[in-house]
Amino acid sequence: MGTHGRRVFQPLIDAALSATRGRPLEGDGAGLRLLPWVAAGILAFVLLPLLPGGGNLGNLLAGILLPISVAFALIPRWERHPTWVQALPCLAPYLMIGLVRGFNDSPIAAYSPVVLLPVFWFALYGTRPQLTIAVLGVGITYAVPSPALDGGGYPATELIAALLWMVIAGIAGFTLSELVRQRELLAGRLELAARTDALTGLPNRRAWDEELERELLHAARGETALCVALLDLDYFKQFNDLNGHPAGDAHLKEVAALWRDRLRSADLIARYGGEEFAVLLTATDVVQAEGVIESLRSSVPLDETVSAGVAQWDGSESGLELFARADSALYDAKRAGRDRTLLADDTELSPA
Repeated sequence: MGTHGRRVFQPLIDAALSATRGRPLEGDGAGLRLLPWVAAGILAFVLLPLLPGGGNLGNLLAGILLPISVAFALIPRWERHPTWVQALPCLAPYLMIGLVRGFNDSPIAAYSPVVLLPVFWFALYGTRPQLTIAVLGVGITYAVPSPALDGGGYPATELIAALLWMVIAGIAGFTLSELVRQRELLAGRLELAARTDALTGLPNRRAWDEELERELLHAARGETALCVALLDLDYFKQFNDLNGHPAGDAHLKEVAALWRDRLRSADLIARYGGEEFAVLLTATDVVQAEGVIESLRSSVPLDETVSAGVAQWDGSESGLELFARADSALYDAKRAGRDRTLLADDTELSPA
């Protein structure tokens, strides 16, 4: 696909990648995710009048069901409903094809491939049980009798055709589903690697920046206090020069593990760079935060000292501004002789 083609299809690709498995009809991009399937359905039913007896009641009912199923897929607030309810609009093609098949004289018609649309939909966006139901739906749809079979019983060829369609749909659907799942696992691993510091296993600077903005929104909604602290290992360059870089790396890993274990699960500690660590303390005022940071400073092995700066969110400043105040307090602690915790100079602190 050329550059122009990628630009044309990029919105569709982005919408597909942002879907939640099992719940693709909710969130941003639901309309774009439905667009290819709706277009295929419209094309199939636009061609129905070209079939012999194309204007019959079954075709008309099937055509009416198309806009109804699309509206049903787009209008409800799907986050309020269980996952299985969200699968119902995507199974509508089976009902449409059953109607067409039941009113046409030809049991095998040009619209047959439409039964694969739900299979591909659930392979891309659905769960394994949903995909299994979709594959079974292919066989059930082909088992609907056609007027062409009246009086002649149900020939074995029809059962064989239904079975073959179901097997082929299952092979294609589950293969596609596994490919999509493997891609999701790979994307998840890459995302985790991009947000994790390779040495300490802590979140990195990128993850810190994202989480800080998210927690500021939570603190604003809940009107709770929030503090940011920066901790810097004193004289770490001399430690490396004296003991070697492997020992320095091991020391950083040990410090990171000790500090992570001393914090609550709701808090966040990240390696911000070098020997500097950032700590986010939720629902914590500056007095409580000072106690937490002192506890961290006292737990460093090898009697290494730590300087720290703490700032409490004032309720309106940005994450960058809050971080800058904590950073300024840290440098004040270093200039004051290191091995201490200083609070940012702010007389308008929010109450806890």
